[in-house]
Amino acid sequence: MNVFAAANYDSLSQEMAQGGGEHLASLAELMGIRDENRAEFYALAQVQYASLVQSGDRTPAAMLKVLHSGMETHPTFARLSSN
Repeated sequence: MNVFAAANYDSLSQEMAQGGGEHLASLAELMGIRDENRAEFYALAQVQYASLVQSGDRTPAAMLKVLHSGMETHPTFARLSSN
């Protein structure tokens, strides 16, 4: 997941802002997000993008940290955030 995020950071960042895309779908797959929860994950990623921008830390590690942070309190994804 870390390697994928690093290699595809620019695309992932853009797709988080848009709320979906090919790279974000691949990241969801790596994170174990089920197909039926993908739309919900994309919406969460879009919301979390604002936190990424506000943090000022525009790195792949920060992006994953922000996603995991949002997932920790989300009822559907809380079980996955510790993976």
